[in-house]
Amino acid sequence: MKKNVLLSVVILVYFASASPLFAQLSQTIRGRITDTDTKQSLPGANIIILNTNPVTGASSDMDGNFEIKNVKVGRYNIQVSFLGYQTVVLREVMLSSGKECILNIEIKENVITTKEVEIKAEKDKKNTINSMASISARAFSVDETKRFAGSLDDPLRSASNFAGVMANPSVEKNEIIIRGNSPKGLLWRLDGADIPNPNHFGRVGSSGGGITIFSTQVLANSDFYTSAFPAEYGNALSGVFDMKFRNGNQFKREYAFQIGIMGIDFSAEGPFKKGKQASYLFNYRYSTIGLLRNVITEWKDKLPTYQDLSFKINIPMKKSGLLTITGISGIGLSKYEPEKDSLKWESNGDRNKNELNSYMGAISVAHTYFLSNKTYLKNAFAFSANKVLFNNEFYNSDYSLSPNFSSNYLNSKFSYNILLNHKFNNKHSNRTGIIYNEYFYNLNMKALDKETGIYSQFVDDKGNSGLLQAYTQSRYDLNEHFTLNAGLHMQYFLLNSNMYLEPRASLKWNFLSAHSLTFGYGNHSQMENLSVYLAKNPANMMATASNKNLDFGKAHHFVMAYDWSINQNLRLKVETYYQQLYHIPVVANSYYSLLNETEQYFSDSLQNKGKGVNRGIDFTFEKFLSNNLYYLVTASVFESKYKGGDGIERNTRFNSNYVFNVLIGKEFTIKDRNIFGINLKATYSGGEYYTPVDLSQSIAQNREILDLNHIYTEKFDDFLYLDLTLNYKVNHKKYAGSWSIQIKNLLDRKQPLAFTYNSFTKAIEKQESIGMLPMLSYKIEF
Repeated sequence: MKKNVLLSVVILVYFASASPLFAQLSQTIRGRITDTDTKQSLPGANIIILNTNPVTGASSDMDGNFEIKNVKVGRYNIQVSFLGYQTVVLREVMLSSGKECILNIEIKENVITTKEVEIKAEKDKKNTINSMASISARAFSVDETKRFAGSLDDPLRSASNFAGVMANPSVEKNEIIIRGNSPKGLLWRLDGADIPNPNHFGRVGSSGGGITIFSTQVLANSDFYTSAFPAEYGNALSGVFDMKFRNGNQFKREYAFQIGIMGIDFSAEGPFKKGKQASYLFNYRYSTIGLLRNVITEWKDKLPTYQDLSFKINIPMKKSGLLTITGISGIGLSKYEPEKDSLKWESNGDRNKNELNSYMGAISVAHTYFLSNKTYLKNAFAFSANKVLFNNEFYNSDYSLSPNFSSNYLNSKFSYNILLNHKFNNKHSNRTGIIYNEYFYNLNMKALDKETGIYSQFVDDKGNSGLLQAYTQSRYDLNEHFTLNAGLHMQYFLLNSNMYLEPRASLKWNFLSAHSLTFGYGNHSQMENLSVYLAKNPANMMATASNKNLDFGKAHHFVMAYDWSINQNLRLKVETYYQQLYHIPVVANSYYSLLNETEQYFSDSLQNKGKGVNRGIDFTFEKFLSNNLYYLVTASVFESKYKGGDGIERNTRFNSNYVFNVLIGKEFTIKDRNIFGINLKATYSGGEYYTPVDLSQSIAQNREILDLNHIYTEKFDDFLYLDLTLNYKVNHKKYAGSWSIQIKNLLDRKQPLAFTYNSFTKAIEKQESIGMLPMLSYKIEF
C-alpha cells in the first residue's frame, strides 16, 4: 500500500510538470445580491475585486444579478456594498479556467440609519447562512470539504475538525460525536427538508455510515450546529447539519468528470434553454471498487459497492416566485463471505457472515412566493425513504451458522413544510412555520439478546403515524451592540399523543468592535427510531408494543461564547456549555441507556427515567486562508456522564474527555496560474469507554458475557491520527484539471474498537480499525 502511495505521488508530480504553458487565462465571475432576511434582489449593489489595478468590478442589475468578465484565474477578495447595508467581503474566492465562479451573496441591512456608518462583515465560516443563529453554529464551505486533510471530500468527516466534535475512532466510518452525545442525536436537513441518514452503509437508527450519499460537486455552503440551535430545527438532541445544494449555472452549460479510488463522478449543469433563467444541476457517482469487484470474481463477496445520484432544478418565475426541485438517492451493497476452513480462522471477523444493503432517497419540491418586498411564503412537499437489509451470522466451531442480527427495515415519509418570513423593519425579522411528517413503516427485525443468549424477533409491524412540528422565531437587533434571537418549537407525536414545547433564545453582545459575548439556551427533544416504539416482548409478538407510549428524550442546553476577531483573517473563539439530558429511555433497574447507542437494535421495555450531563469547554484559534496560508487549532475538554434505570452515575460510552485538532495548509502559485496545495492534520483524542468481557463466564456459557460489575469503567487507548492532502489545480485554456492525493491515518495506526470473546480460541481478542487509507483522484472541469 505504501508503494502505491509513493507511485501516486510520482504520477502527480509528472502530470504537474507536464502542464503546457498558455497565455494569461481568464474566467467570468457572476452572481446575485439579495437581502439576508427578505431574499429580495438588490439592484445597484457595487461588487469590487479588491487589490486590482485598475479597479475591476460591476453593479447589480434590476434582478440583483452581476457579471465581471475576463478576470485572471487565481484567488481574490471580493467586496459587496449597498447603501444602507453592511459591506460584505468574501475572502480568497477561487477562480479557475474550468468553470465560471457563481456567487449568490446575501447582505444584511444596517441597524443604524440616522447617521452614515459602514459596518464590514466577513462572509466567511464564522458567520452562518441562517441569520437566526448566533451561537454554537458555523458556516460550512465546500472549499474546506475539498481542502481539509482527512476529509476525503466528505462533509461529515470535515465537520470533525470543528471544536466540540469528535470523529468515530474507526477510520472507515464517518459518524461524529458532538459534545459527548451519541451520533444518533444529529438531525440532517437538505434544502429545508428533514431527511433520513444520507450515508451509504448506514444501519437502523444511525446518523452516519461509510461515505455521504451526495457529492461535493453539488454542495453549496451550509450550516452546522453543535448546541442550542434555532427554533426552526426540531427532533434533535446534539446537533444539526443543514445542507444546501447550489444552483446550476443559468448562463452556460458546464461539466465535470472525476475518477478516483472512491468513485467515478460525472456532473453537468446549465440552463435548460439559453437565454432563460431556469437551470439544472446533477451528479452521478459509481464506486470504483464496485467496478473492480465485478471484474475480479474473488472480490465479489469481499468488497462493498455503491452508487448515488444528486440533482437540483431551479426555476425562477418573475411573477410567481421561485420553484426548486432537489433530490438525492443512493444504494450501498456490502457482502462478506467468511473463510470456511477453520484452520485459517484467526479472529471472530474470519467467522462473521455479513450482508448490508442500504437504500435511501429523498426529493423535495419547494415554491417560494414573494407576497411583498418584506414578506415571502415558502411551501415544500417532500418524500423520502430509507431501507436497510442487514443480516449477520456467525460460524460455530462445528461449521453451523448462528444468527446475530437480521433486519428488513423500510421507513418512508411524506412531508409538508410551510413557513412565512416577514421583515418588520431593519431591526426585527420573524420566521414562523409548520412541519408535518407522515411515516409509513414496514419493519421486521430480529436480534440476539446479549444477556440471555436467545435469538428472537422483536419487531414485526407495519402501519403509519405522524409527527407535527410548529415554530416561531424572531431576530431583533436592539442596537448596534445587542442582537436577540428567540423562539419556540413544538412537537406532537401522533403515535402516542406526546407533545412538548421547547423555548430557545440567545443574546449577542458586541461590547467592542472586535469582541463579542453570546449567551444561549435551548430546550430540545427527539423521538427515537420507530423500531424502538414498536418493539414487543419476543414471548408474545401479538401483544401491544411495549414502548409505544415512550416519551421524547429531552435536553436543556446552556452555552456561553466569547469571540475575538483579532483581525480580518484571525479569530479566537471560546465556548463553554452545560447540557442536561432527561427523560432518556432506559431499562428499569439496569445500567442500560439509549444515550450509549449509535444504532437501535433493541428488544426490551424502556421507560423515560434516564438522565445525563455533558459539560465542557471548546477553543478555536483560526487563521482563514490568506496569503496562501491557513491554519485551524481546536481543543475540546469535556465530561459526559449518565444514569441508567438503576440510578447509578457512570461514564457514557462517549466520555473520551478531550480531543485536539491542528490543521495547516499552504498553497503555492505555479507558473502564475496553477495552484499546488499541501494540507496536514493531526488529531489527538481520548478513547471511548467500554464494558469488559467476563472471560470465565464466557467460557462456561460458550458465548460472550459482559462483566456487569465494571460497566463503562475501561477505556480504549488514546489515539493520534495524522492526515495528508495534496492538491494540484492546473488551469488550461478551455478546462481545468485537479489532482488530489488524500491519505488518512498517515502513521498507519490501528485503533482498538472492541474486545470480544472468541469461542474458538477461548480467549478475549482485540478488534481494530483499518490502518492507512490512501485516496487518489483526478477531476476535469470544462
